[in-house]
Amino acid sequence: MKDRAGNIIYVGKAKNLKNRVISYFRISNDLKTSLLSSHIHSIEFIVTENEMEALILESNLIKKHYPKYNISLKDDKRYPFIKITFEEDYPRLMIVRKRERDRSLYFGPYTSARSMRGTLGLINKIFPTRKCNKIIIADRTGSPFVSRPVGTYCLYYQMKQCGGPCQGGVDPVEYKRMVRQIALFLQGKNKDLVNELNMKMKEYTKGMEYEKAALMRDRLIAIESIMERQRIISSKFESKDVLAFTSRDNIFNITLLFIREGKMIGKNNFIIKRKFEEMDTEEILTSFIKQYYSNPSFLPAEVLVNEAITERELIQKWLFNLSHQKISIKKAQTDFEKRLIKMAFDNSTIELGNFLMDIEMKESQKRLLELKKALGLKRVPTNIEAFDISNIQGDMAVGSMVKFINARPSKNEYRKFRIKSVNGMDDFKSMEEVVYRRYKRLKEEKKVLPDLVLIDGGKGQLSSALSALYKNQIKNLLVIALAKKEEQIFLPGHHDPLTLPRTSQALKLLQNIRDEAHRFAIQYHKTLRKTRMVRSEIDGISGIGPKLKKRLFQAFGNKENMLSATEEDLVKVPGITRKLAEKIKKLGG
Repeated sequence: MKDRAGNIIYVGKAKNLKNRVISYFRISNDLKTSLLSSHIHSIEFIVTENEMEALILESNLIKKHYPKYNISLKDDKRYPFIKITFEEDYPRLMIVRKRERDRSLYFGPYTSARSMRGTLGLINKIFPTRKCNKIIIADRTGSPFVSRPVGTYCLYYQMKQCGGPCQGGVDPVEYKRMVRQIALFLQGKNKDLVNELNMKMKEYTKGMEYEKAALMRDRLIAIESIMERQRIISSKFESKDVLAFTSRDNIFNITLLFIREGKMIGKNNFIIKRKFEEMDTEEILTSFIKQYYSNPSFLPAEVLVNEAITERELIQKWLFNLSHQKISIKKAQTDFEKRLIKMAFDNSTIELGNFLMDIEMKESQKRLLELKKALGLKRVPTNIEAFDISNIQGDMAVGSMVKFINARPSKNEYRKFRIKSVNGMDDFKSMEEVVYRRYKRLKEEKKVLPDLVLIDGGKGQLSSALSALYKNQIKNLLVIALAKKEEQIFLPGHHDPLTLPRTSQALKLLQNIRDEAHRFAIQYHKTLRKTRMVRSEIDGISGIGPKLKKRLFQAFGNKENMLSATEEDLVKVPGITRKLAEKIKKLGG
C-alpha cells in the first residue's frame, strides 16, 4: 500500500487478497485504521508461488522499507548488537546498530545497552581481545603485520584486556580459537565452552606449555563462577527461548527469556505499538517472531509462546531453510513449560508497567514545565494542593484537599473536612475555613508548604483562600483559582483571568487536579449523608438508643452490612433482641 507520494506505508500477505484489502476500507471506529485507509493512494501486489515465498517476501520488504503502519522491531535503528568481525585475521568485538551481510557474527538485539555493556565488560576480563580498529594482517607464517611501534603499548594491553597482536607474537590461530570461545559464551553454550577449555588446558599441560595452561585455567574458573550464579531451570540441559507478552493501551511488551543448557542466562524486552485495531495479538506475535529470528546468531531447539500461532508450521519451515536447524514453536503444554511461560509473563507485565510509568512521568514533567511557564513561576510546582467545597443547599457542607506530587495523586495525603464555623450555604466562608485549618496545622507542625495551591472556583473563592493565608501570616505561597464554566485561571493581583488554550497540557493538568478535588469532596459528602440517613432510620426504632446504635455500627461497619445481615447475626450483638432484629431487617425491605 502506497501513499500519494509513492512511499510504501504498509506491507502484508494474504491467501485471499481481495478480502484482506477490503477489511481496511470497512467503516471502523478505530482511528489508526481510518488513518491508514485515508493515506492509501495505490495498491501494488506481487503473486508468489506459495505461502513460503510470500512470507519471505513480506519479511524482506518490511526490513527494507520500514513501512509506517507495519509492526517493526526497528533493529537497525534502535537496538544494538555485539558484532564479532570474523572476516579479520584478529577479530574484534564491536557494538553496532545495523547488521551487514558479511562474515561477521552478530549477537542480539540487546534492548538494554546497560546489560550489553555489562556482558562486554565481563568478556574483556576473561578474553583479552583487541579493541583498536587498526589493520593487523597475519602473513603466511602467522606473524602479524605490526601496525604500532614495538614497545608502545596501549592502555588495554597494560590492563591485560588485550593480548597485543599489534606488537607481534600473538598466534592468529590461537586468537581465533579464543574468539570462537567468546561466541560460545554469547550463545550460552557454557557447557561446550567448559569442555573445550578443559581439553586445551590438559593439552597445554601435557606439552609443558604451563603459561598457556594457566590462562585456560583462569578462564575456566571465571566461566564456572558465572555458571554457578545462573539459575538452574532444568536438569535436562535444554536450550529454549520462552516468549510471553502483555498489552495495555495498544502497547505490547514482549519478553524473551533465554534458557541455555538448562540455565536461564538472561532476558530481553521489546516494546511494540499496535498500529491499528485490525492487528490482533497473533499478528503482532507472528510479526515479532519472523523479524527477530530472521537473521539469528543462535537458534534454540524450541520457542515457547503464550499464544497459538496459525502460521506455526510455515514459520518453522522457513526458519529451517534459514538456519538448516530444526526449531519447534509451540504453546506451553507441561506444568514445567507453563511455569516458564508464567515467569516470562510476570516479567513482561512488570516491564510494561515500568515503561508506561516512564512515559507518564515524562508527560507529567512536560505538563509541569508548561505550567511553570504559563504562571511565570521561578521553579517547577512539583507539590500542588487543591481544595473544593461540597454541600446541598447548605446542608452538611464538607471540604476536600488533594495533593499531587510530580503531577501524580498522593492519595495517602488527601484530607477531608467537616465545615464547623459556617451556617447555611456559603462557599466563600467554607473555603476560607478549610484553607485556614489546613495551613494553620502545617505551620504548627513545621511541615513543608506546597509549591502551588489550586482553588476550585473563581475570584470569590480565591479571595477567601488568600484571607485564610493572611490570618495564618503565611506569605509567598501562590494560590490560584480555576473556574469551571470558562476554565479561566484567576491569579492574585491580576484583574483579568488567564485563559490557556483548550489543548494546553498545563490546563489539562490543572483540570485533572481540580476534578480530583471535586470527586473527593462529593464522595465524602455522599458518605456522610448515607451514614446520617441510616442512623436517623435506626433512631426511629423504639428500643435502640445511642449505645445500641454504636454497637451495631461497630459490629457491621456500615449500613449495607447491617441491613443484609441475618436475624441470627443481629441478635448476636449485645442488647439486640429478636424483635429489634426484625425491625432492623424491615428497614432493608
